[in-house]
Amino acid sequence: MQTTDVLLALCAAWLVGVAPWLDLSTGRRLQRRSDTRGRLAFYRQSIAWLWLSALVVAVIAPWGAPWVIQLPAAGSGWLNLPWFRATGAVLLTIYFALALWPGLHALLVKGARPRYLRALGRLQFVLPVSPRERAWWALTSLTAGICEEWLYRGFLMQYLAGRWHGPSLGLVGALVASSIVFGLGHLYQGKRGVLTTSISGMLFGLLACTTGSLAAPMLLHVLIDLQVLAMYWPSHDDPAMAQALMSGSPGKWSAKDGIKKPSSGP
Repeated sequence: MQTTDVLLALCAAWLVGVAPWLDLSTGRRLQRRSDTRGRLAFYRQSIAWLWLSALVVAVIAPWGAPWVIQLPAAGSGWLNLPWFRATGAVLLTIYFALALWPGLHALLVKGARPRYLRALGRLQFVLPVSPRERAWWALTSLTAGICEEWLYRGFLMQYLAGRWHGPSLGLVGALVASSIVFGLGHLYQGKRGVLTTSISGMLFGLLACTTGSLAAPMLLHVLIDLQVLAMYWPSHDDPAMAQALMSGSPGKWSAKDGIKKPSSGP
């Protein structure tokens, strides 16, 4: 086995066995007490390890190779069937249109944000509040869209499918396995978060397979993460709540619409 093959195997082992735990401990601390300082630390940690991992893969693999999706011919011929490509295009278009609709709705319709607060409530501990946090969230979204697609779809999915002397799980096996690993990278979001991100990972992977590159998955991934800024803006909608969220005030809280707010009681 060549040195490059060993290094690529180590990269895969890193994504499968180590990366899922990197954000988990920080996420658990944020669940206990979430404030501006803790959230900024979480964003910066995620940005650092994602870019570092993506850079390592870029250096070890032939430059630009993960960008082009090259799948084994055996078992992947159905991707070229006209009926499958047409059906897949319709389903993917519907899915990503629905995924982006909340952000677009919040931007276009005044007062639409409260409709989405319940869905965001379970992740409130990690969502940006202050202007500085929102700027770092934008950078985190850009990083996640580029680096996670590069790592999980560009590298891991193709590696598991047999490229670069990987284990040859076949297209379906590689798509499912890499998506589960991607979901486990969001353990800090709980079981529901792992499930939803695993499903998203499979759809991003299918989009990469049908288009043959990472361009579309990267763009859509960035936009889906960025739309949180349109859907969640407590400093604009409720300054008192925003101040408590920034300081991590442990006072008495009441839950409304899935979002914690400081209660008016003593």
